[in-house]
Amino acid sequence: MLKEKNSEDIYLVILVLLGLYLSLIENIIPKPFPWMKIGLSNVAILIALEKFNSKMAIRALILRVFIQALMLGTLFTPGFIISISAGSISTIFMIFLYKFRKYFSLLSISCISAFLHNLLQLIVVYILLFRNMPLNSKSIIVFIAIFLFIGVITGLITGIIAEKLNLRKVGKFFK
Repeated sequence: MLKEKNSEDIYLVILVLLGLYLSLIENIIPKPFPWMKIGLSNVAILIALEKFNSKMAIRALILRVFIQALMLGTLFTPGFIISISAGSISTIFMIFLYKFRKYFSLLSISCISAFLHNLLQLIVVYILLFRNMPLNSKSIIVFIAIFLFIGVITGLITGIIAEKLNLRKVGKFFK
């Protein structure tokens, strides 16, 4: 039992480090907006779901977000609140979708979750920073539509990476 717990902790550390490294790599990729990310760190969450369980996925997400915020000095800033809230809720939704894994590919789970993550980010940003601003402007609606579309595309990229890892066939590595 103790050995099993230790190996699970080691895998958790590996997943958190993978998520951190992928997130840091994303920072050097040119992007249209400085706060926009592809979501490569979600590959670690998809691995956690595919090879372990929902508890491992949630633990990997929360630890990665907290450690990253500590490293970047953004703990409890609006960016951290946006990240932890949107990340947690979209991961919970990803776990829900994963219960229907025989009907959904990792690609579709990733795309749907990325869309939801971006939608939740917009909601949290609006509540934290722009709640007194009306949303009926054409330019704001266009921005929201583009942002959500980009979320689906980035979810597609993350899902393709997870599918290419062919996680169901590398079970000996993780278990």
